[in-house]
Amino acid sequence: MALPSPRMAQAGRRQVPAPSIYTYNILIDCCHRACRPDLGPAFFGRLLNTGITMSVITYISLFKCLCDMKRTEEALNVLLHRMPDDLPNVISYSVILKSFCDSGRSQLALDLLQMMAKKGADHSPDAMSYNIVIDGFFKEGEVSKACDLFHEMMQQGVVPDMATYNSVIDALCKARAMDKAEVVLRSMVHNGVQPDVVTYNSLIQGYSTLGQLKEVARLLKVMRSQGVMPSVVTYNSLMDYLCKHGRIKEAEEILDSMAVNGRKPDLILYYAPWVRYRRIPC
Repeated sequence: MALPSPRMAQAGRRQVPAPSIYTYNILIDCCHRACRPDLGPAFFGRLLNTGITMSVITYISLFKCLCDMKRTEEALNVLLHRMPDDLPNVISYSVILKSFCDSGRSQLALDLLQMMAKKGADHSPDAMSYNIVIDGFFKEGEVSKACDLFHEMMQQGVVPDMATYNSVIDALCKARAMDKAEVVLRSMVHNGVQPDVVTYNSLIQGYSTLGQLKEVARLLKVMRSQGVMPSVVTYNSLMDYLCKHGRIKEAEEILDSMAVNGRKPDLILYYAPWVRYRRIPC
């Protein structure tokens, strides 16, 4: 048997580099992404024993694993009492805010949000933080609390973004508070945020539910004037209302206008009450 060359022997004696903070960050993040969050704290424990200085990314990955396992209070305890004071940022707080809201505990998220504001500029909540809690309250049916937080957000000088406005407008439309939704829409435009197709879909759905088709026609006209093309969702909302109320001729006109605008009916439309009145070729 041939002996290994000196170069091969030298390569065999080469030491493998010790894991760095980047190695551990990747490992802990992979535990979250691979749906094995239980392994994240184990890697974090091994990291503690190495004496390697941790980064904010390390803690964010740990928080994601703990929140995946419904151990949000434990993640909060680490954030408030074990994480070095100079490390927490808005993202690390937002992971925990979202976990509270996803589990139907938006009031706890609000408490943490207010705590962030008191801690100073480095921890001040941003639009994303507010969006998480506002959306959480809406999902829990707490429309009043969500709207109050929306106004508080603006009073604190945090500028709402597209996600904020769309969330608030959609919830108000579902609550049939169209006058309030229109106020928010005007505020949105005033602050330089251009409504998109999602914004208009919420409004059209709201007015369709109330049977105010003149307002729907007005919104469609405004959409086109602003270069926002109606989506299949827009047409579905209109045709669903028209078919349920026996206004078949108008529904046919909407269907024809879809073809003109290059929109094809989707499966929702095929299974809508429309099929009771007219056959659509598959």
